Amino acid sequence: MKTKKVIFLIFACFGLMSGCEQFEMPDDDLTGIDLTKAISQAVFTVEPTGFDDTENLKNAFAEAVDAGPGAVVQLVEGEYFLGFLEIRNFYGTMEGAGKTKTIITAMNNLDMQALWDLNLHGDLVKFVGGDVRLSHFTIQTPPGKISVTGSPKGHIRSLVNFSATNAVYEAGNENRSINVTVDNVSFKGQFIEGGPGYNHGYNCFFGLRTGYDYFSGSDIAREKIDFKITNSEINTFVYGLVLESMKNSKLIVGEKNKGNVFSNLDQSGGVWESRNMEILIEGNTFNVPEYSWGFDLSDYPYYGVLKDEPETETTLCNIQNNVFNLPYAEYGIYIRNQRHYFYPNEKPVAYQIRNNQFNMTDGYPWGIVTQVTKDMVIRNNKFSGYGYQALYLTLLSEGGLVLGNNFSTAEFSSAAIFLNANTSNWTVVGGMIKDRVINLGVNNVITGMNVSTSDKSLGRSISEKMVPMNHLMK
Repeated sequence: MKTKKVIFLIFACFGLMSGCEQFEMPDDDLTGIDLTKAISQAVFTVEPTGFDDTENLKNAFAEAVDAGPGAVVQLVEGEYFLGFLEIRNFYGTMEGAGKTKTIITAMNNLDMQALWDLNLHGDLVKFVGGDVRLSHFTIQTPPGKISVTGSPKGHIRSLVNFSATNAVYEAGNENRSINVTVDNVSFKGQFIEGGPGYNHGYNCFFGLRTGYDYFSGSDIAREKIDFKITNSEINTFVYGLVLESMKNSKLIVGEKNKGNVFSNLDQSGGVWESRNMEILIEGNTFNVPEYSWGFDLSDYPYYGVLKDEPETETTLCNIQNNVFNLPYAEYGIYIRNQRHYFYPNEKPVAYQIRNNQFNMTDGYPWGIVTQVTKDMVIRNNKFSGYGYQALYLTLLSEGGLVLGNNFSTAEFSSAAIFLNANTSNWTVVGGMIKDRVINLGVNNVITGMNVSTSDKSLGRSISEKMVPMNHLMK
């Protein structure tokens, strides 16, 4: 095995240096505590061979798991070639020498049918459980087909998948979880003629994904997956970032000055079919190509394989300080809280969309689309260029607040704001929207300038709408 192992032990020194005063050891009973393991860090360095590095990486991760929490699988400068790899219960870091220096490339001879036969999907790397940190490398597909069995199109499902269990390892154990941190990693796919996709063909469906790993099944439980990604790029996939089938989890996609860049994707990604979540989407740049889609947040039951689990706590979702570049794209943000319609006694998802920039061209895209939402807040966003509609509020969206958005640098082929016939009880204030609103709904209050210009008292209305969203006003 071409793996170099380095062990660092940090010891506390008690009166060993000359001239130091003597003191007594504390009375704490340390019997049974392995102090060496508790304060040690194991580093397992793997060097590229120029051919298949899968076994070397597999062995390094096995040793790192045995070494305990805090272990590091260190990748040096160079290109690694990788086949399918599954890592279970890893509590440590996989770190490269930099995004332009450490490259992991999938091989072109992968047997995806063998995974399908185990009821598993064809993900290049699977992390199952643990506390995983990935940083400072690029992981990519090569040109052409990757899989030689399974899919006739030759693609794989994702470069990296994170799950708490899978079909062959502790399946259905809802007590398991995984914590994921991704920082300074580049995920790159390739176009392929005849591959899967809506606008183009690709040789990898998803860049990275969270959620269940069952090729088929039913009544599958959602998983606790805390996930954070910053300073990363996701480029050339059908879907870039797929975050789905989670519960009681915290998601962070970008932070202030630490955002991610999404490019060349049929859809940037989204958060789907999850419950009781805390979600932050911040500081990212979404370059949405023509005829393509931006970022979704939806609980619509697309798959039909998941357990019917209720929303027992309010899911909080902040989308803020992002840039959406939409050249002839379909939309920037799409929001749908379908469960609120079918289960009105459950707590609706609390959405706030604020301080985002939407750059539109060709009179085509929507900026923000909402369906089946309640009491959401859309405030202080800026729209520029030439679009179709900045806000398309539709399909039983009710009780929302649109406040202080800037439409002054944009033109629209339809309207700045469109409220369809089954919207109700929205309050729209500010934004210089006179003569640029189409309001077909019920009890929607529109004033383009400010509260004082309205013939209705809006102060109490705005205050009341703020109450259910106070926990988002941070």
